[in-house]
Amino acid sequence: MKIIITALGLLLLLQPAMAQKTYATSNGFASFYSKAPVSDVDARDANVNASLNTSTGALKIEMNMADFKFRNRKMGRDAEKKYLETQRYTEAGFDGKITGDIDYKKPGTYPATAKGVLKIHGKEKEISEKGTITVGKGKITLASEFYVRLKDYDIETPSIMGHEMTEDKVLVKFRATLLPGK
Repeated sequence: MKIIITALGLLLLLQPAMAQKTYATSNGFASFYSKAPVSDVDARDANVNASLNTSTGALKIEMNMADFKFRNRKMGRDAEKKYLETQRYTEAGFDGKITGDIDYKKPGTYPATAKGVLKIHGKEKEISEKGTITVGKGKITLASEFYVRLKDYDIETPSIMGHEMTEDKVLVKFRATLLPGK
């Protein structure tokens, strides 16, 4: 009986340390932008879910495509119906791993690389993108900027008043401040 009580006591003591390995948020930020001849494409989402396991480097990011807000309402309606098809392809996300020499116990900003699968518009593609991880007191901030080619995800290049966007790529920005998980 003493052994069982001791073992349970140890598990309870270790539980907070184990929980500290996972950091998460439901308020991450993602945006995409592309210069266009008539009106730039610009959308933002501040409801992005992200979780990071600091022991394994596992990173998971999930977003609801309908949560993106466009600067131009008509462009947003067109993008949702014609290009992003948000009723059909409701979610996008990343599932992968953070690599780099990061000391999650020491405050500072570290260069990092996220490698894994990016899923957009029902298509999955292996990617490797650079970013930074800032370790602070009780929080971890992830930040990255990279380009996504629309044709890689079978997204038609939008035409605006008969003019196609200047490039088949959009600038994606991601930022999230993660707090210790429960």
